[in-house]
Amino acid sequence: MRPKLINTSVKGNSIGILLLLIHLICLGACSPKHSSYSDFVEIAETGWARGESFEFIPHYGDSLAAYDVKVAFCYGHNYPFRNMCLVVDYMHGDSLLDRRYEDFVVADEYGNKKNAGFGVAYQAERIIDTHVSVGKFDKIRIWHGIDCDTLRGITQVGVTIMPMEP
Repeated sequence: MRPKLINTSVKGNSIGILLLLIHLICLGACSPKHSSYSDFVEIAETGWARGESFEFIPHYGDSLAAYDVKVAFCYGHNYPFRNMCLVVDYMHGDSLLDRRYEDFVVADEYGNKKNAGFGVAYQAERIIDTHVSVGKFDKIRIWHGIDCDTLRGITQVGVTIMPMEP
């Protein structure tokens, strides 16, 4: 008795591969678009000078959604203050629409650092605005509000804009 041969023609495999690729393309087209924006800038080791600002120009995935705006910064053990003040400007072109002063407590009275951290690096973050619609502003500018000429110990500052939870 001879074993039965199975047809393994190239034509049959090509059709299967083609159908698989079409299926994967359809799945990719139907998946939701990434609708969050997040951007951080590195601050030079020499410090963050008074009057120096960083601009963030958000991109939105869904023009009909409402968004939360979060600011964050990273700092190390060498940050010399117990608090951090971020000045957050909502801008439309070169016009100031709104200014927020966000004060963060980063250390207790004995200098022990707070917030989330790993080793000698820490991050503090806060949602500063909710129910933000697309078009409310076109850029965010962040300054430091600490009373010193050059602020040292801050390594990054950034903005995250994400869709509100339903």
